[in-house]
Amino acid sequence: MIEDIKKDAEVNMAKAIEALNNACGQIRAGRPNPSMLDQIEADYFNTRTPLKQLASITITDASTISLNVWDKTAIQAIEKAIVNSNLGLSPVINGMIIHIKIPPLTQDRRNELIKVLKKEGENTKVSLRNVRRNINTSVNNLEKEKKISKDFERDYIIEIQEITDKYIKISEEVIDKKIAEISEV
Repeated sequence: MIEDIKKDAEVNMAKAIEALNNACGQIRAGRPNPSMLDQIEADYFNTRTPLKQLASITITDASTISLNVWDKTAIQAIEKAIVNSNLGLSPVINGMIIHIKIPPLTQDRRNELIKVLKKEGENTKVSLRNVRRNINTSVNNLEKEKKISKDFERDYIIEIQEITDKYIKISEEVIDKKIAEISEV
């Protein structure tokens, strides 16, 4: 019973870390990353379609992402979607290939991105603490229902705290790694 509760805590906390990793993947550092384009959807035959379903996305050099478009009719829609995204990218069309040059980050932009990352890290910590609170409530209810003793309740709450601390440390490492990547000139 308590193992199920701990496993549930681990699963929910892992989801919070996964969400943080996804959010960090969206934030561009100085070099190109195909995941930067994951949230962009083009209007392809009146259907919102992710770019990775319309083209193969590759990194061609240290500052360029290339999209090898499969359908000629999708090129204009893809270009429009990239321009309208809030990433500040300017695509260049060359036949069936769209090149996106990633400009270097300015120091002001780096500082903005670091603030965004820290806020994202705090949001993840709040999520982890909410999971901990919910699990602790479940353990407290078990004690109230006399399914476990007061001593076991205390021990389980300590174990849940250790799990929470582990995931908070992971979230801090993810943020620190991304901040180091952004700060790199």
